[in-house]
Amino acid sequence: MFEKVDRALGLLKEAVAELEPEVLEARSAAKLAQDFGYIERLGAAGKALAARRVADSGVWKRDGSRSPGHWLAKRTGESVGKAVSTIETAQRLSELPQTEAAVRRGKLSETQSKEIASAAALNPSSEKDLLRVARAEGMGTLKQACARVKAASGADEKERYARIFKSRYLRHYTDREGAFRLDAKLTPDAGAVVVAALEPFKDKVFQEARKQGRRESYDCYAADALVAMANDARAGKGGSRKGPGALVRVLVDHKSLKRGHTEPGEICEIEGVGPIPVATADSLARDSFIAVLETDGTAIQAVSHMGRQVTARQRSALEVRDQCCVVGGCDVRDHLEIDHVTGRKENGPTKLENLARLCPWHHYLKTYKDYRLTGGPGNWRFDGPNGAGPDP
Repeated sequence: MFEKVDRALGLLKEAVAELEPEVLEARSAAKLAQDFGYIERLGAAGKALAARRVADSGVWKRDGSRSPGHWLAKRTGESVGKAVSTIETAQRLSELPQTEAAVRRGKLSETQSKEIASAAALNPSSEKDLLRVARAEGMGTLKQACARVKAASGADEKERYARIFKSRYLRHYTDREGAFRLDAKLTPDAGAVVVAALEPFKDKVFQEARKQGRRESYDCYAADALVAMANDARAGKGGSRKGPGALVRVLVDHKSLKRGHTEPGEICEIEGVGPIPVATADSLARDSFIAVLETDGTAIQAVSHMGRQVTARQRSALEVRDQCCVVGGCDVRDHLEIDHVTGRKENGPTKLENLARLCPWHHYLKTYKDYRLTGGPGNWRFDGPNGAGPDP
């Protein structure tokens, strides 16, 4: 077994190393893409079946791993959630001989096998029909068929609900692009509560975007609505936050903070989330705990704590003075963000005369798109990088 896998792996390494896609004839490239997809399915099958044995044997405990999923994720470079899903699917396959046979032959993708196994585990008699759907239809149709099987499985709806509730989760991670991502599994009624709670925020975000002349996708507005809902929760029932919000620990090199951007070897990141621009760290300083790393390029020499937290009195004064976004023509009044008009790079102080409240959109333009706020209270002017006014 090991010799066969080693030989196949060696040949595959050679083939990929010698691959020159630019010189391939189009039909040959299409054939290779199809063949590598087949290889990928076979590899996923072998990985899952071997991981099932690792999970059952308990060998994953030897290196101190928290779970079989953590063990697999560490060795494959995939997320813990995906690794857990792989092992769960492999364990279900042991009770689904037709599906396991199709997986072993490379007839099912990892996603297809996951969908079929999760549904057929609840109703084994559906296995044959689901395999037929997988062969003949697209992924969307297969997911729909599996969902129907799950919904119809068993007469006890309460038991099915309890299973979903027991397996509920909310996870977050940083993707390859550095974006913050959320993934959640909730019972249908809990999901409905979240969606319903988001609706008024989505409507408000949409209306504000239209007033500002912005047209973006509804997915963008939904993302903004989620942040607005979180900010609303942070503000509390009174609707006005009097002190610093959630504790966010930001690690940033001192030189980067002074310079305004990082250079190779320097750090600027939210602990437990991932890298962020220095401009974001500077903006977070008013509400966050910032650990500034003093380094010599390799080792940390010292850590100092700093921030530009706005005091409760300053917040109250700003709420009275700047009751809506200070940019002319923008009448957004909810979820305003406090901006240091003159930033850290220019040694801007945390004083009332150097503070202004901006809506999230205009604050984004000023922080990341080089827009400038000048003039002072009662006479504010918001100009773009070319001095052409507030429109992006």
